[in-house]
Amino acid sequence: MNAVTATRRTIRREWTAWGTLLILSVGLMGVSDTSLAHDLQSAVNTAVSPAETVLNEAADTAGSYWSALTQIDRLRTENQRLTDENRRLTEELNRMPSISKLNDDWTKITAAGLSIPYKTTTARVIVRDIGVSTRMIVINKGTLDGVVPGQSVVDAGGALVGRISLCGDTVCTILLLNDPSAVVAGKEVKTGATGTIHGELNAAELTMTYVNKTATLDVGESVVTAGETLAGTNDRSPYPPGLLIGTITSVPKDPNAVFKTATIAPAADLQNATFLLVILDYQGGFDIPTANPDATATPKPSGSAKAPGGATPTPLPTASPKY
Repeated sequence: MNAVTATRRTIRREWTAWGTLLILSVGLMGVSDTSLAHDLQSAVNTAVSPAETVLNEAADTAGSYWSALTQIDRLRTENQRLTDENRRLTEELNRMPSISKLNDDWTKITAAGLSIPYKTTTARVIVRDIGVSTRMIVINKGTLDGVVPGQSVVDAGGALVGRISLCGDTVCTILLLNDPSAVVAGKEVKTGATGTIHGELNAAELTMTYVNKTATLDVGESVVTAGETLAGTNDRSPYPPGLLIGTITSVPKDPNAVFKTATIAPAADLQNATFLLVILDYQGGFDIPTANPDATATPKPSGSAKAPGGATPTPLPTASPKY
């Protein structure tokens, strides 16, 4: 009985609450359009408006902070990307002059190889040893490319650079024209005056010596390789004739001197050359005398390298001076 009574009471309470809410709702709907309701709504809106404004501003501020943080992070990432891109472009810009010079040097050396009346091979300078007493460079061509000691080397302008002194399979050393131990027979183009040209220990210029005292040497005139048989011998200059050596810069006046001398500025850029041409097929050079005059074979110079196919390269001179 008690359980049934409790259940009935609960049902009555629920219906009572539902009825009350229904009556209240109907009543509110009835008075919602009255001026009193409007005044009450307006008063409530006025009362809660400051709080609503504060809450809206707080929400807007929080949203702004979050947006700013997101924007800062995006800008930081973008700034890093732009910094890296700027560094890359700067490095490329700094490399452009050297790349441009390399392309220009390659174009010039290719054109020079077509204009020289000899078989040549193009080589790139890979090591420079240019000091006071030694001036040599190393190129990336060797005996496997047909390069052997004694061959002449010129630059893109056809000016003489030096001669091959040592060779490996894939690299060779060039003794530069201005090395103190390098000697070449030269001829002044205008008058034909000849003399020996060698490098100086403490100078980049060349000195032309043993010129006949009566010969004429003029400042500004060009000097080329003589390529001639030496007087009183059957020896011929190992350098091809007509290769530009340089320009006369001064002719010292010494009335007591037995020979005339001149200073020559090399035509080739011996300091900064990038690509060079090695002349492979010039057949000039000194004949090396044998110990036995009746011998028919010519001995190879010590340490000489063989060209591909077993061919013996042009012998090097053993006597001094070497022209």
